[in-house]
Amino acid sequence: MTGRTMDLRPAGVRRRVRDATERIRVARFAVVAGALLCVAWMSASWRLSMARADLASATERAEDVVRVESELQEARASVERNGRELAAWRRVTIPIATGQLIDTVVGILPDSATIERLELDATSLIAVPAGYARAKNENTAPPRRVEGDIEGFAATDEDVARFVDALRSRPFFRGVRVVTTRHRELGSGIEVAREFQIAFEVDLDSASPAPVGDRDQVGGTKQ
Repeated sequence: MTGRTMDLRPAGVRRRVRDATERIRVARFAVVAGALLCVAWMSASWRLSMARADLASATERAEDVVRVESELQEARASVERNGRELAAWRRVTIPIATGQLIDTVVGILPDSATIERLELDATSLIAVPAGYARAKNENTAPPRRVEGDIEGFAATDEDVARFVDALRSRPFFRGVRVVTTRHRELGSGIEVAREFQIAFEVDLDSASPAPVGDRDQVGGTKQ
């Protein structure tokens, strides 16, 4: 018969062939489905591993942030503690070159004068000036001053006055004043002089005394 095929096999054979073909089709479908499941499982596994890696990285970054914040707090506390210690140190120390200060005083001393004692009192760094305490200014620190005394003698009161004026001309000194002057006999009493005591304050917030080579020339002073 043209265009048609007749299956002359027995019905049982045809049924077995049909069942075999169906099993082959199901097997192929199972293979394809298994392959797709493997691909899906591998993709899910890769995504899970990436998610775990991201979680570990995020956890590490969070730990770094916590550690940095802790270190920052410790650094801030250390800076505040050092600031308090520095403020306390500034209140009780004299951050000046005392040798340079003595050179400045000696350099402006009149030729007829002699210094017997020069004393600096650092306890004035701790005390708050009375005027500042009354003002109750909490935004600014009180001025830092060191009180000092100079005792000695000169030929005349004019030499003492020139010495006081020379001290007052220095920006480093504040409140220079004569405390006492009195008659003094030297040696066997043949020579006489004027004994003096001069009080002053050293301004620690201004520049230090000028070096010897940079001093201004003051009339009647040593060069």
